[in-house]
Amino acid sequence: MEKSWPRQELTISYSQIAIFNKGMDTPFSDWKDEHVKQGFAWREGTVSFGTLADDTCEIEVSLNDEVNASEQAVRSIVVPFQVGEKGVTVSSILSKQYDFDIPHGIYELLFEAVPLEPPSANGMFKVRYVFRFTPSAAPKQRVIKHDAELSPPEELVMKAEPAV
Repeated sequence: MEKSWPRQELTISYSQIAIFNKGMDTPFSDWKDEHVKQGFAWREGTVSFGTLADDTCEIEVSLNDEVNASEQAVRSIVVPFQVGEKGVTVSSILSKQYDFDIPHGIYELLFEAVPLEPPSANGMFKVRYVFRFTPSAAPKQRVIKHDAELSPPEELVMKAEPAV
């Protein structure tokens, strides 16, 4: 069932990228300190991930048969995700939105941050953010790999409030 969509360019703002059920009214979440430490803010139908830089990035979305973390990724985080009838949207605040026709169902969503170049003098650098959906009857959240910016707690926080 492997399927991938063409890579897209997206401008990151407020150091976060979100993936959410298409048509959701308030897709962005209000981040608390514990969300920042673990690298994501999750609630039903949406999850925002912390990014490595506020810059133009590549996004890659795919369906996969199993969760496999990439060697090149500096962050690999898995969360449960239930896709609604209309598929999903990927966006950042004040940025473009890209829609992907992921089939309705329950998944383990693997998010990865893959640096494509070293940081420049101003701290900006190109990054690819990867979203891989793997069907799962019992999805579990976990941080597989993280960089020094994150300090995930033993028990990940799986509750956030909508940003207003």
